[in-house]
Amino acid sequence: MPRINQDLLKRLQSKLGLSRSRVYRLIEAKVGETHLERHLAAIVVASENKINIAKYASADDLAAIRGAKAPQKPPAVESAPVNRLVRRVVKTDEPILLDLSFVSSTELREILERDVAELNAVRSLGLEKTAKTCMILCGSIAEALLLDRLSQNQAASAAVASSLPPGLRPRSPNNPEEWDLNGMINVAPGLTPPLLPDDAVTGAHQLRQWRNLIHPARELRDARNKRIKPTKERARNAIAFLQFIATELGC
Repeated sequence: MPRINQDLLKRLQSKLGLSRSRVYRLIEAKVGETHLERHLAAIVVASENKINIAKYASADDLAAIRGAKAPQKPPAVESAPVNRLVRRVVKTDEPILLDLSFVSSTELREILERDVAELNAVRSLGLEKTAKTCMILCGSIAEALLLDRLSQNQAASAAVASSLPPGLRPRSPNNPEEWDLNGMINVAPGLTPPLLPDDAVTGAHQLRQWRNLIHPARELRDARNKRIKPTKERARNAIAFLQFIATELGC
């Protein structure tokens, strides 16, 4: 069986900002979806992520991929009593993919890869069942992304932090690792150029508010006073905010 082209594998790692093992998992998922051989599934993953596959795919490869994508006639289902039929909900959402190529810290990259994988795992169970977990994880991932970007230019970040008024200034202004998410968000737009535009700052603060639902007392107060509680609609918005923020930080 032909092996996955190693140059293509490196291109996928660089494009997606993922480890080699995570890229292999994406390829295996595509194998399960398409029933293609692994080297062909890798070409499909690359094509779906806007990588030019011309030098990696032969005419035979492309023909095999087109055949796998062609609509298949569904098999006939024998009639059976309704109570004997097995019903399953098929999840069609694509995995959440964040470009982590701008993350400079190896330790933070490992944390981010783990948390994004966990977010995809719980999301696959259905947002109506995992809304709180998704909302909290999105806030945590956004915080890790901000921490890395602020730490890349720690001197400038510390200068902005020190210039903020007391109500907005992070504690220990010279050390981003000691800042909470609120402090990070307050510093980000003050850098030159700003790390986040105004609308992304608004989304980041919303993620912070939802992330704080990890505290039971906070969840009770917010439910009573602000009508904020975990819902699949909020979870879906949390994922969208996270993807927006990750894109802006990677610019």
